[in-house]
Amino acid sequence: MERAGAEDMGDEVERKGLGTPATRADVIEKLVKDGFVKREKKQMLPTEDGVKLITVLPDVVKSPKLTADWENALTLVSKGEYSMQEFMGGIEDMVKDLVQTYHSISDEEKSMFGGGTQESLGKCPKCGGDVVKGKFGAYCKSKCGMNVSRAMGAALTDSQVKSLLEGKKTLVKGLKGKKGSYDAYLIPEGIEDYSYTKDGKEIKGTQYKVKLEFPKKKK
Repeated sequence: MERAGAEDMGDEVERKGLGTPATRADVIEKLVKDGFVKREKKQMLPTEDGVKLITVLPDVVKSPKLTADWENALTLVSKGEYSMQEFMGGIEDMVKDLVQTYHSISDEEKSMFGGGTQESLGKCPKCGGDVVKGKFGAYCKSKCGMNVSRAMGAALTDSQVKSLLEGKKTLVKGLKGKKGSYDAYLIPEGIEDYSYTKDGKEIKGTQYKVKLEFPKKKK
């Protein structure tokens, strides 16, 4: 990694390779955490998902020379020979071009990541689309704005999502209230729109409309 991209760069370039030892360690840890690389004995090996990801990424993003170029530019920025605005502007322009060029992938490429075999947890109460499990919780594949991964501010398990989608009374623990946390049965009674402001931006969506039923206390 220290010499990656060096063969494509002239002798006048001060920093070559993929980052510093510290930044390389951070990148590796993130790849491990996201499941693209695994530790095996004293080796770092790509997982099946890691190999698939490399397959679908554009060549320019996979090029070690790109990172080597950025590292050299950052060295020039630290010396005052290149402005941070120019550096970030170049990255923004590149990302815009990549998004325009590679705005979608084929169904065959999607199926590599299980896109065609995801188990449906049920039907979305808003649009009727399939609700599937994602990395950050259940979501509607039709992207209609229905929040199916949370209710009353609490994150739902797969079984709870299934239960609510079936219209069943569902016990959810750890709901947050003004007087602390509590447990309650959520009884779905349709859906409702919601909105709130975060960082000056209005966030809109749709969520379950539920009635609460509290568990009976044991005598």
